[in-house]
Amino acid sequence: MYPISFLLYSSINFVSYYLKALIKLSHPKDGSNSGERSMSKESKHVVKFRGSHLNEKEKIIAWGEGYIGEVMGSGDKKQYNGVLVVTDKRVAFYRKGILGEVLETIPIEKITSIERMSMLGHRTIRMHTSNDELEFKTFSKDKELELVNSIETKRATISNPTPAPDPMDALKKLGELRALEVITENEFQEKKRTLLAKL
Repeated sequence: MYPISFLLYSSINFVSYYLKALIKLSHPKDGSNSGERSMSKESKHVVKFRGSHLNEKEKIIAWGEGYIGEVMGSGDKKQYNGVLVVTDKRVAFYRKGILGEVLETIPIEKITSIERMSMLGHRTIRMHTSNDELEFKTFSKDKELELVNSIETKRATISNPTPAPDPMDALKKLGELRALEVITENEFQEKKRTLLAKL
């Protein structure tokens, strides 16, 4: 049983977060009609993630504010408000607080499925791997769609990489160009050496 003070604090925290989210969606700072913000107006959590945890050749594709855990949860179910960041390599939940930070990541190639649910204004994205899952909740329908589409697009790219051109096919085409006199014998020999070096 939780003490009354904890329940009151948790309820106030939830209501405060919910109201802030509604205000942000209905009164965007950039003057646009939707609740979407441009990547240039990053959340403080995204700025901290970029500075502390973004790898050198990694690029942020999308991000959205929300939370993990359960309202009034405790232990591993405790609620943490922060951002879900989608990069070209991974999906990460990040929160930078006064006393520390929370970072949970899943490599995009390890994601086996994504579930989406909507209930009472909460939009839930649950990403599964073979041995783990990450559940993120947000209030923004547009951000939910942007995040899921970004993850699915990267998953498709990783699982179906574009094949490298076959040097033998290129050599055959080069021979055809030489036969049609589109390239000279010297150009053919030079390109042939380059292609054979790739074998």
